[in-house]
Parts: sequence; C-alpha cells; structure tokens
Amino acid sequence: MRKRFWITGVVVCLLGVAALSRPGRAALTRIFSTEKSEVTAEAAAPQSGQDIEQRVRARHGWNASLQNSVITGEVTYYDREGQTRGQANFTIYRKYPNRLRVVIERGTSVETIGIDQDQAWSTGSRSLSEAEARDIRAWLRLWPERLFSSRDSGAAYKEAGQRVEETRPASPWQESARLNQPAVLEQIEIADTISAPDGQRAGDRRSVYYYIDSESLLIKSARWMEPDDPRRADELGSAKMDLRVDFGNWLQQGGVMWPMEIVRWLGGRVEYRIQVSEVKVNQTMADSLFANPNR
Repeated sequence: MRKRFWITGVVVCLLGVAALSRPGRAALTRIFSTEKSEVTAEAAAPQSGQDIEQRVRARHGWNASLQNSVITGEVTYYDREGQTRGQANFTIYRKYPNRLRVVIERGTSVETIGIDQDQAWSTGSRSLSEAEARDIRAWLRLWPERLFSSRDSGAAYKEAGQRVEETRPASPWQESARLNQPAVLEQIEIADTISAPDGQRAGDRRSVYYYIDSESLLIKSARWMEPDDPRRADELGSAKMDLRVDFGNWLQQGGVMWPMEIVRWLGGRVEYRIQVSEVKVNQTMADSLFANPNR
C-alpha cells in the first residue's frame, strides 16, 4: 500500500512539473482535451429527408428540364481604389454544365470569349495564356446555379455546418456596416472542376463554398481560394487570394430565381459588379455556338 501511494505521488508531481512548461501544457492538452468536432460528429443524428442542396434547389426552382440560359446586362469594372474604370454591355449564352459564350460590347468594340466544354477561347487569339483561359472560365462560377449543375455532373458534395456573418462587406458604393441581425448561413462545399487535366495543364479545380441564407434558402455568396498562378493551382504553398461572389436582388424569371445583381471580390476588393436586365431559359442553341472560331 505504501509503495503504491509513493508511486502515485511521483506521477502527480511529474504531471505538475510538466504543466508548468509550455511543451508540457501542450502535451497535457492533447492527452486530456476532447475535440468538439469529434463529439459533434459522434452525436449527430442520421440525415432524413432532403439535404440542404436539394431544399435550396427546390427554392430556386431548378430542375432537370433546364438545359441553357441567355443572360443580358451591364458590367462595371473597378480599380483597386474602388473607382470606376469602365463599363460594358454583355450577353451570356450557357449550355449546362460547361459550354459558354460571352459577347462583351464596349462602345463600338466587341469582344467574344467562350468555352467549348473545357477549352477556353477568345476571338482573334489562336492561343491563350493560362491566366487568360482561367479568367474566361471564371465566368462560369459567377452564377449560383453552378452549385446545381456541378452536383448534377457528379461533383463531390459536403455540408460544412453553419456560419454567422455580423457585418456586410464594404464596396465602392456603400460602406461596411454591422448588420442589425446576424445572418445565419448554411455552408455547402462543392469540388468544382471546369477543365479536366490533359497531361499539359493542371486543370481548373476549386473547392467552392456556397453560403445559403437559413431562412430564405437563397444562395447569398460563393467563395474559394484563387491561385495567383493558375499553373500552380494544385501545389501546396502556392500563393492564393480569397475570391468571393455575392448574389443579390433576386427575381423570378422563367420559373427560376435569378440574382439580378452580382459582385465579384478578389483579395477583399471589388473587381466588377454585374447588373442583370433579362434572363431567358431553354432557348434554341446549337453546340456550334460555343465552338472555338479560331480553329
């Protein structure tokens, strides 16, 4: 009995000494603490009924009969100080999931860009840099229904819990301000792939988070990390910036909810703002509309 008591006392003393040192405190924390996420995961009840994406899809009126869309509107570009640096009118033709044609009119100048499946192109350019191709493919991720078309294409899907936002972001036309009531958002993560690897390119893959308003079930924003160098997108430690797309002013057109205002941010600053004037769905579109005209 005395020997057992003596051993116990030594152990207690050693633990006390370990607790006084920083490494010791860290070790004891690892030994005795319990991760909250593990407890939550073990206690989580099995899911029943529709998942979040399915409920959001129903709220937006999205279904398998929607094959394409034509969107017209105006885009305003901003510099790094938030000053307007130009405007243009646009028409976007999309055939889901990955065919795209964008006609951009700046006065008398007209530029046409597009994607035929995963191959980006621009009129007058027989070859594009990786950065130019990346910027063209980015037009696909500007739209909230990318969530639905990505999942329909078999993209990996995960519900990532709730997020609470207490302030709205600053922008060139309004100041940052605290919300009267914090917004509770549901998070959905999608493995979004636009261009498949072909042995020469790494492919355009992003883990995109969609934030859903818990009450309205409308998609409020999408966020992902955008690499500075698209050729190093999959490399660990490569430089990346936070990219955010906000969706607002929702209206129903063609039986589907569409955001009539879209704002794209990069590194905490606004790049451009889109104001949609009209949306048409299920128009007659041949695949040749999206073919590279330079071939």
